[in-house]
Order: sequence, then structure tokens, then C-alpha cells
Amino acid sequence: MDKRSKVPRAIGTPMSRISHIGLFSSDPWSVRVNKLEQSFLKLNVEVTRVIPWKVAREGATDLHRILMGKKDLSKLDSLLVLDLGAKDIGAFFNRVGLLSALAEMGVEIINAVNSILVMRNKAETMRKLVSASLPVPRTLITESIEDGAEFIRENFPCILKPITGFGGEGVQLIDRQFDLDNVYDYLKFHSQIFGKGAYLLQEYVRNPGFDVRALVLDGEVIATMQRVGTEGVVTNLHAGGIPRVNDIDVDDLALRAAASVRGRLVGVDLIPDEQGKIWVLEVNATPGWRGLQKVTDFDISKRIASSLSSKT
Repeated sequence: MDKRSKVPRAIGTPMSRISHIGLFSSDPWSVRVNKLEQSFLKLNVEVTRVIPWKVAREGATDLHRILMGKKDLSKLDSLLVLDLGAKDIGAFFNRVGLLSALAEMGVEIINAVNSILVMRNKAETMRKLVSASLPVPRTLITESIEDGAEFIRENFPCILKPITGFGGEGVQLIDRQFDLDNVYDYLKFHSQIFGKGAYLLQEYVRNPGFDVRALVLDGEVIATMQRVGTEGVVTNLHAGGIPRVNDIDVDDLALRAAASVRGRLVGVDLIPDEQGKIWVLEVNATPGWRGLQKVTDFDISKRIASSLSSKT
């Protein structure tokens, strides 16, 4: 049996679990939330669905309450953040503040707020990966359109990404002569739509047509898959990538990447080049596992619920 299908447990010792967890998601119809809720309930863990746009914070000199309806969220043992769901700056800061306030009240936030902020920012994630001496493609992060254009000329073709975002949104492969001839207009347009004034440009890793997603949970790689691109440079499932069984060992790199951002539950994206070297691309603080589940022989939601509900 694959080691990833086993849940470690001391023989003869009953497992001690938390009593109440919140599932933080802006999508009240999330299939991921539904499956996790069922898995936690089977372990006798009470579940509260925390919908951020239904939460109110009250504060005064001698009062600080965080309520969703009449439910006091400070009574939660843990809160698993499945998505922030905030593109507007006001909603984003409100939700980060909400998570920080709950952490101050003693609620364990998964992943920790600082870790979420690092992973939400691709530039900060890159800094952490570099500091951990992980193999990452040559990358430029700048607000200078001149420096960005020079990088493109020197590293053509290359990848252009927004500083923030998920699901592959805004990721572009600059590989056409037209793009190179009109590089200033290209960068200006991308910044207006996605980048908001900053550029993240990255050396293009020539690859066999797929990347690898690893799901890391509490210091263990519990599942991996290859994602085969169907069109363009993005293999993300949101963009039509097709999952298939992975036969490349990426465990060490994935664990080091997760540790570099101090993540408990993260998705690590890696890519092999044509010579077989593995490069680390990104770390995601709110990973999905719909594609992973298709190529995994155990219930991922149950594994996550078992690990995150266990008291250490």
C-alpha cells in the first residue's frame, strides 16, 4: 500500500481531537467545504462555516466581538482558511484583520496569517524560496517598465505574472516577435489589467508539457499529480489542465518549499525542465484538491480532517 494512504496512529491510544473548527470560505456552495464538513463531523468535531461577508466585528473600549449571526467566532478552536475570496483592497484588508483578530483571541488560524500574506504575494513567496536555497527560475520583480523590457529582451521567451492572484489568472508567455517589438505597450497593458504597477518576470522553463502539484499537510507530502496543459502556458485546472498520475519524486523540494513559508496545508507547484531538473515555481496557501483526488486512492478530505483536528 502507498505510504500516503496510511494515517499514523499510536496503537491502543485514543486520538485526542479539537472540539470545534471553522471553515473559512467566501463560497457558501463550495464542494470542498461540503466534503471537509462531512469529514470533520464523522470525527465528532463541530463545524462552523465562516462566510467572511457575513461576519461582523464590534469594538469599543471594553468590547471586542466577532460574530457571524449570533455565533461567537472567538469560541472556535481552529479556523481553516480555504479561500480569502477578496479582490477588492477593502475586503482583503478586512478579512486579514478578521483573521488576525481571531488569532489574538486564541483561535488557531490555518495557515497562519503571516504565511497566508507571504503566499498571497508572489514576490514574497519568491523571496522565501530563494532564502531557502531552492531551485527557482531567474526572476525579476520591479516597478520599472524599462527594467522589465530589458529582462524580456535578455530572456526571451519568458513568463509574465501578476504579483498577486491565483488560478493562473494573468500568467502570460511572452514568446511572439510582435510582443517583443511592442514590449512597452505589452507591459503597460498587463500592468493595467493584472499587475497594478508591478511586474514579475520569470525565465521560461522549457518542459515536457506538464508541471507537478504537491499537496503538503503538516510536514508530509500526502498527494501529487502531474497537470498537463491543453492550451497555452498555464496548466492550472482552472485553466483546463488535465490531472494524471505523477511518477517524479518531488517530496524533498515540496517539503522544503512548504517549510520556507511555514505552511501547514499548502500546494507546491514544481516543473521539470527538458534535462530533468526540477524547479519550484510557487506555493499556494489555499490549495484545492479536486484534480489530486482523481489520481489519489484515498479520501483527501478525510486525511486533512484527521490531521487538522488532532491535538498535538
